[in-house]
Amino acid sequence: MQVDSCTSNSSEIPDPTKREAWNSGKMQSSPHSKDGHNAAGASKLVQDQQAAEDYLEHLMTKGSQEGDSGADLELPSWYDEQLFRRGQSYFSTYRFVMNAGMLAGLIAVLAIPSILRVLSCTRQSSTAFTAYRRYVRTIFHTQAWYNHNIADRGSRFWTSIAAVRRAHSRSSHACARKGAGQITQKDLALTQFGFIGFITMGAHRIKLNDPDFLEATTHMWRVLGYLLGIKDEYNICARNWAESKLRLDIVMRKVYEPALTNTGEDFYRMTEALINGLWHMNTMLSVNANIFFAKRLACVKGYEYFSFDHENGVERDPQQKLHYYDMGWWDRFIVSYGLFLVTYLHRYALVRWYFNFRIWLGDVLTYYLPYVAIWKFGPKFAYVRIFRKGGEAQDFTSGLKDD
Repeated sequence: MQVDSCTSNSSEIPDPTKREAWNSGKMQSSPHSKDGHNAAGASKLVQDQQAAEDYLEHLMTKGSQEGDSGADLELPSWYDEQLFRRGQSYFSTYRFVMNAGMLAGLIAVLAIPSILRVLSCTRQSSTAFTAYRRYVRTIFHTQAWYNHNIADRGSRFWTSIAAVRRAHSRSSHACARKGAGQITQKDLALTQFGFIGFITMGAHRIKLNDPDFLEATTHMWRVLGYLLGIKDEYNICARNWAESKLRLDIVMRKVYEPALTNTGEDFYRMTEALINGLWHMNTMLSVNANIFFAKRLACVKGYEYFSFDHENGVERDPQQKLHYYDMGWWDRFIVSYGLFLVTYLHRYALVRWYFNFRIWLGDVLTYYLPYVAIWKFGPKFAYVRIFRKGGEAQDFTSGLKDD
């Protein structure tokens, strides 16, 4: 089944080293100015953009040849405890939109061919059942990073980090032996975007204009990226939000936008499994609507909804087909309802509290009483755990005989 008329069987990403083709970024501006101060500022902007381009070229070339950093599970020298803790605290404040942003990011990650190959190889995400168990584990691990104390080396924060890194290592070696390729620094950084990219780059769309949220959240994910095996030179979160924004922007424009423009059957099949799996947590999820959300956030042409969606540095084409009208009435309702909610109502504290509570309650039910999954899969498989009773990690295996 096709998602929409822009879907094709090609999932290849344009070569990011061909800079002459990089002409759709919203951060481009002319270095010329009649004002000396403006010229200096424009010159600094050009330098920053060049640094971002250099980062992307390095990530997509050298980063595609290197695996885990091999660094010990120790905090980096640049770790800021107060900033990290503030990053953790924002999860309870913006739980609803952060979950929505990460879900869109997970869908976008499936458009990256090298990541899709590894996921297909592990056979953990190709059906609703396997996707349910895999992505519920992912959600629980992410919650452990936000909710547990990083200062306590015996906390579940560190147990979770170590377990995820071990799982990545096993899957990477097993898939490499099967010819699907290893998990590279490029894959890790692009996956890191899935967790951090849309909620930060799209913050202005939902009136989340909170500089401290952006600074603290990107620092937190810079630390998480380091602990999960990403070298500083490839980490998509840089020294501060200003530098991180440039990296996130260019990755979104030059990697995710073209990748999501040219999605194929494998992308749709894996996304369908993801959404159908997580449907057992949230029955409002829809495959086509959630694909629309992800493509809209990546600024894919034809997936605009509001008039200001065109204010992204790309001139609006009046002949451009809007894929919103290709969807059925239920998918269109979910898109309209969801975008109205996060764009206009999310700014109010009471609304945020209500929907944050609903997400929290859904997580609690998924852990203690996943009634929809029990009905569909049975009690034995509906309950997902990432920790044993003693607090140690609950190892999980893939479908690989080599693993």
